[in-house]
Amino acid sequence: MTKRLIYIQIFVFASFMSLCAQGVAVIKPLPSYADSIQQTAERLKKKPLVAVAEVVGLNLGVWGMDYLMGAEFAKISFSTMKYNIAHKWVWDNDQLNTNLFAHPYHGGLYFAAARSNGMNFWQSLPYSFCGSLMWETLMETEPPAINDLMATTLGGAMMGEMLFRLSSSVYDDSKSGTSRIGREILGGLLSPMQGFNRLITGKAWHVRRNNHADYFHYNPTIFEVFIGGRYLSEKGHAFQGAYTTDFGFTAKHGNPFEKENYQPYDWFNVSMNFGFGGGQPTIGSVNAVGLIAGRNVELSHNQQMVLGIYQHFNFFDSNPVLSSGSNVTPYQIAETVSFGPGLLYRLDPENEKLGFVGSTYANFVLLGASLSDHYQNMNRKYSMGQGFSLNLSASLQYKGVGEFGVKLYNLNIYTWKGYPAGLDLTTLTREQQLYLNAQGDKGRTSIFMITPTFSFDLSPSLGLVFEQRSFIRTSNYVHFPIVRYATFDAQVALKYKF
Repeated sequence: MTKRLIYIQIFVFASFMSLCAQGVAVIKPLPSYADSIQQTAERLKKKPLVAVAEVVGLNLGVWGMDYLMGAEFAKISFSTMKYNIAHKWVWDNDQLNTNLFAHPYHGGLYFAAARSNGMNFWQSLPYSFCGSLMWETLMETEPPAINDLMATTLGGAMMGEMLFRLSSSVYDDSKSGTSRIGREILGGLLSPMQGFNRLITGKAWHVRRNNHADYFHYNPTIFEVFIGGRYLSEKGHAFQGAYTTDFGFTAKHGNPFEKENYQPYDWFNVSMNFGFGGGQPTIGSVNAVGLIAGRNVELSHNQQMVLGIYQHFNFFDSNPVLSSGSNVTPYQIAETVSFGPGLLYRLDPENEKLGFVGSTYANFVLLGASLSDHYQNMNRKYSMGQGFSLNLSASLQYKGVGEFGVKLYNLNIYTWKGYPAGLDLTTLTREQQLYLNAQGDKGRTSIFMITPTFSFDLSPSLGLVFEQRSFIRTSNYVHFPIVRYATFDAQVALKYKF
């Protein structure tokens, strides 16, 4: 590829992103700033074109690395761009963690580029959309993917906002020395684009007095890290499974019962689990819920409730258990783009040591996935689709002793677009595989999970946690017999809260 072609592409990309992401905002002032995260902290100056340049640069950087590594899909040209723009969109065949975790994370980088350049939540959404649109149509030789655009745009907005807020809660410009360096590194790891912008603007080392304490007062963030072991059963067997060393974190941002009304993501919970060993994926699970809009309702007798619209992200991944010699994958589950009504409930009895919190959600799933027993095309062994989910949880807390909680989760995925009955997927050429355009095996999959958790306080900051997750899957295929499958995993871990 000639230098001239690269320069032309950069110009085309920059022009495209500028028009797409900003629309009329490029030629008239952006709306007035309304963003709870900066009501008590420094207001960022809006730099929409800088954000556009960063999104374009991010795409070019990722493409450049893929190209240098010899990836076939990165060998783009004007003809591949023209073809992708004219071609219909398809459901692609990347593996689960690429399609339903990595794409939302990548979209979160686009989103954070806008957020860290002064845009609020709603103004940042076009950047995730246009960044994904640019990549799907211009930066690959493979056909543009419907699921990638959805995951990168809407899943990316959720992931980008959560990580931007967590990163913001770590920074403190009044600090210096080792403390400041540690905060800058952690903040950059949580939200790389915000860390990048702090470096290029000099904020990463500029010391000044600020009202950071006010931010913590209105938006407290509690971090919990844990390390322990997990046992993953192949198929409900107590002694036939994989053992992994687990490390992870949970972040609880904001107190939903302290406000009347909310800006997007004034409250959210997110947890992430990494597994090492046993032949299992490094990223084992990611679970998040965030409040998009809501209202606090005061009830009688020390009760409170928050009604609202919530966004959800759930991801569970596993590989076949190698020790058994079987090719059975215990579970692959994703709820990547999901919205719906829900409520949070809290009861504070007169006994100050006791507390009870609960939640219930009903969601419309725009993009979800579940393991398939038949569909295997390229790197994909799961079906995608739309559906609904129900999520209930309850937790009883006793101060100084611990907590008992239980979660009930039901995900229903309808795979509408299948492939011709009797088609042998193993006989397809690579081009036929790329353009097959199937969500997976036509039918409906229902997944039920129950997760009891026991947490015992060893000190105000240290705890011992026991958790078991039971998975029950029922797949009603149109062209195949019904499959019912059940398994479980269990974890013991030490948890540290700060």
